[in-house]
Amino acid sequence: MNWALFAGGVTVVLTLIWLWLVTRSNWAWPGLVASVGCLLTAALNSAAPIRGLVDPNYAGYGFGLLHADKGISVTILAGTVFLAASAAALSAVSRREGAALWLVAAVCAAMLAILAVPTIGDALADPAANAIQFGEYLTIPGLLPTAIILLLLTVPFVIGLVWAPRAALRAAASS
Repeated sequence: MNWALFAGGVTVVLTLIWLWLVTRSNWAWPGLVASVGCLLTAALNSAAPIRGLVDPNYAGYGFGLLHADKGISVTILAGTVFLAASAAALSAVSRREGAALWLVAAVCAAMLAILAVPTIGDALADPAANAIQFGEYLTIPGLLPTAIILLLLTVPFVIGLVWAPRAALRAAASS
């Protein structure tokens, strides 16, 4: 099976739902930015939950501080990240306030711990040490992955972590 096509298909479906919500919802700019980070996180984790179960040649799963060998551990770990990031992406772009934004805050905090902390540490120690891997066949090494990870998978989570709890509390205070 071509896992890049599988991930692409899942990502297209999720992105279409996301775009529909963008056009129909009363979103806030910080929520939109946070949702983009969550959507990207979901996309990066879209094939691993299935591949971990059905591909005996799968090299294993690594996403920031998260690592799992082949099999069900990949499915559980990557599946949790995929589902949480997907739910947070759709929640962040579909509302300006409300209790669902606590999920957005939790996912943003978790992704900061899982991705940003090691990326920033690696960038300070050796900016070229980071790499983005799409399976075992495509690796992007060097400074570019560090910049991409910091811009796309750190900044949105910082914004989300600041915005989501405030928006959730604002809704609770107005109730």
